[in-house]
Amino acid sequence: MQPQKIVLTTLPSEGEFVNWTTPKFFDPTKVNKYMPLGILSLASNLPEKYETVILDPSSEGWSIDQTIEKIEQEKPDILGISAVTRRVYALNEILKKTSPPYKTVGGPHATYHAEQILEKGADSVFRGPIADLDFKQAINFLPKGIIDCQTKINEINFPKRELLKIEDYFPRESLLFKAENRLPLFSSIGCPNKCVFCNVQSKKIQFKDPKIVVDEMEYLYSIGCKSVHVLDDNFNVGRKHLRGILEEREKRGVDFEWSGRGQTRTDLSLTKRLADNGLVRIHVGIEALDNKILDFFNKNENVEDVYRFCESMNANNVGILAYFISGSPAETETYRKQLPEKIRELGIKLPFFNILFPEPDTEYYYSLLREGFYKKDFWGEYLKSPTPYFEIPYPYGESKKNEIIDYTNRLIEEFKQK
Repeated sequence: MQPQKIVLTTLPSEGEFVNWTTPKFFDPTKVNKYMPLGILSLASNLPEKYETVILDPSSEGWSIDQTIEKIEQEKPDILGISAVTRRVYALNEILKKTSPPYKTVGGPHATYHAEQILEKGADSVFRGPIADLDFKQAINFLPKGIIDCQTKINEINFPKRELLKIEDYFPRESLLFKAENRLPLFSSIGCPNKCVFCNVQSKKIQFKDPKIVVDEMEYLYSIGCKSVHVLDDNFNVGRKHLRGILEEREKRGVDFEWSGRGQTRTDLSLTKRLADNGLVRIHVGIEALDNKILDFFNKNENVEDVYRFCESMNANNVGILAYFISGSPAETETYRKQLPEKIRELGIKLPFFNILFPEPDTEYYYSLLREGFYKKDFWGEYLKSPTPYFEIPYPYGESKKNEIIDYTNRLIEEFKQK
């Protein structure tokens, strides 16, 4: 029998592993919802003959039991789950306690841990950054096992935001900046950089055709968005891609504001043109203002690059939201004392401070294992049998952890917007 009803869902946050990366000050999840573009895209590329229901427990604040109850109420023929590793406990509970005849999983967690997901009760796992057309094909015959996705970014429709209540996803609170009715889009997938703390699933970039990117920008504006945020892993790494978007905006006379998430090493000859085309802010992972620390992070930049980047953005009135990471073993007390003044010298008014965390499937975590800071594979054991709210030990001791947390909180307090 052909399936008639499909439920696509994110995972609830209940039970997710403890992550000290982002200090509580920067956590807006209690007031802001984050649009699930992955499952929205899947739904937007399915034939209309299917009844498709989208659930977003992570935004709604549902518990695991509430999520299971919502799924069971819908009585779907197919349950599709978008999974991230920090919520593997919730994933396993939902796979175990729901009754749809066919359960499938995709998302970042599936790329690294497909076999384990099958062992926990999934019928199939979609492995790869884009699954839309693979999923569309698979629902006709419901394959078992691992499906290695072949979908390309320019083969699919962009997500129809009207499948959700759009106004619920406009930010209700802005911590560092104000952007009216802000909504995200992706203009590319993947990042070629190999920063040791990052587990981005695709190191090969797929760029969306600039015409499609601007089509989506105009669509977002037509449904009430006033500020588009390009949520790519690295939106400005491709010079040709960036030029293409600018050319398309200029040709159509598009002038509403936008922002993007990228890197400091980029074509700075484009900065004025970006500003003239409505770019109001760029979010960049600077991470540190010391070359030894940047080398430890394996960042594809140096301090000189950062200074040139900031000078160019400031000269053209493009705001900089800069991410910094505390807690590198290459960090010195002198560096910590000097960092606030260096940030001010660079004209960075929106610093965002994180704490170095050994995420699963990162080079940083594997280096801690190799060098003996961890005597056993904590993440390996956890993923085989996850427990709620697991917290991996701090690799350099609890007193050091408290020291770094206190230091980071002092930085936040010093730069807090008055």
